[in-house]
Amino acid sequence: MTDVIANFDRSAVAYEAMARPQFEMAAALAQLIGPAERHGRAVEFGAGPGLFTEHVQPWDGPYLATDAAAAMVRRGRVRCPQVEWAQHDARTVWKGPAADWIFSCNLLQWLDEPEKVLRLWRGQTHPGGHMLVAVLVHGTLGELAEVLPTAAPVVTGTVLEWQTQLTRAGFALEKSQSWHYVSVYPTALNFLRAMHAMGFAPRRGTGPGRLRAALRDYDRRFAVAGGVQATWQAWLARAQAV
Repeated sequence: MTDVIANFDRSAVAYEAMARPQFEMAAALAQLIGPAERHGRAVEFGAGPGLFTEHVQPWDGPYLATDAAAAMVRRGRVRCPQVEWAQHDARTVWKGPAADWIFSCNLLQWLDEPEKVLRLWRGQTHPGGHMLVAVLVHGTLGELAEVLPTAAPVVTGTVLEWQTQLTRAGFALEKSQSWHYVSVYPTALNFLRAMHAMGFAPRRGTGPGRLRAALRDYDRRFAVAGGVQATWQAWLARAQAV
C-alpha cells in the first residue's frame, strides 16, 4: 500500500487529465444518492483530486474529503474548495464525529485487508447511516492481464466476494449495480503510459524485452477503431450501517 500511495502522490496532476474511466465511475456512483438526500455529516475516503466529491455537491452539512496522498489533497482543494480536505490513511481511525454518510470511490481494491477497513468505517458510521462504495472487480484491464499476467497493476475480486465482505463488516446492502467502461488509446504504449500517469504502475519483475513483446501482442490482439481498447469493470453499492 505504501508504494500505491507514492504512485498516486507522484501522479496527482497527470491523473486528472488521464482518469476518464475514474471520472465516469464517480459520476455513476453519485447517482445512488438523490439530491434531496445530500445532507448530514459526510466523510469521503480516498477522494483523490475530488472526482466523486464534485459530483455530490452542493452538500448541506459538514463534508470531509480525505486522501493518503498529500498531492491529491492539494489538487482536491483546487477542484472542490467548498469542502474540508485532510490527508488521512483510510486504514486508520478518523478521530472525528460519527458520519451519516461514508463515501469511497475506487479505493478498496488497493488495500491489503479491505474487510478490516470496512469494519473500521462501520465503527465510524451512525447506526442507520449509509455508505456508497465503488470498487474495481474481476475483468478490469483483462486485456493487459492476458498479455502480461505477472504485471497486472491491481488485483481485483468478484462482485460476490465484495458483497460478502461488506455484509460481514456490518453493512446491509440497499442497492448495487455493475459498471462497465471501455477506454481507447492510440497504441498499447500510450495505454501503458496512461496507466503510469494514473498511478497504475505495473508490478516489477518484467524485463524490457518481455514488455516490448507484450505491447506488440496487445496492439495485435486488442485493436479497435482508433487504437486499442482497455476494459474497466466495477461494482457500485449503497449500503446501510446495521
